[in-house]
Amino acid sequence: MKLLRNIKDYILSYKYSRDDVFLVSFPKTGRSWLTYMLHNLDDYFLKMRSTHDLSEIIIENGFRQDPNLMFSNKNRFKFRRSKVIFLVRDPRDVVVSHFHQVTKRSKNPFIFESISEFVRDDILGFKRIIYFYNLWYNNKKIPSKFLLIKYEDLVNNGVSEIVKICEFVGLDIDIKKVQEVFKMSTADKMREMEKNNSLDGFRYFGNDINHLKVRKAKVGNYTNELNSSDIEFCNHILKDLVNYYNYS
Repeated sequence: MKLLRNIKDYILSYKYSRDDVFLVSFPKTGRSWLTYMLHNLDDYFLKMRSTHDLSEIIIENGFRQDPNLMFSNKNRFKFRRSKVIFLVRDPRDVVVSHFHQVTKRSKNPFIFESISEFVRDDILGFKRIIYFYNLWYNNKKIPSKFLLIKYEDLVNNGVSEIVKICEFVGLDIDIKKVQEVFKMSTADKMREMEKNNSLDGFRYFGNDINHLKVRKAKVGNYTNELNSSDIEFCNHILKDLVNYYNYS
């Protein structure tokens, strides 16, 4: 079955040209924010393809995908002719934000007794994020070009990171425009637009902070939402993550 899947993905790769760009990410790593900025920056990015690459477990319309699909194939041959921007975020912040997403931002939400239960779930929780990051580390040489972008770098030095993305795709862009787009795309401004239901593509689930897509958007906020036992558990599993991402 795995051989057939590899052959299928290899053939599927011809569906995409060498100019195609994929933004690949685990849910809740900042993909919506980055996409919003890139779309406002240049029409070139409107044709960019975005995917969670089978890592999502539920979508906002209530559809629950088989969570084991992500583990069914370790190769990503369908991306071999394309450029891939791989967006990551500290897995501890991701698991917190993901918990709120799957329990509050869906028409058919998951129910857990606590965030601790979700974090420890072998298939849905923290281990899923680590597996996905390691999976893409092992596949990063398959695309024609590969660029790692970290959420933390976008927060702290977003202009230079966006310029890096433009250079990666071969787009010559005015840095002043990049600065303007980044300035108008702060979490506070986007959160306010979401509360007013004025962001295209954002489903409205209420104005409570944990029901928003643009939630707290802070680096290291997991320390305020996970208890010491949860953090200890995550830090232990985090040791399985390759050093390439530099999260510790």
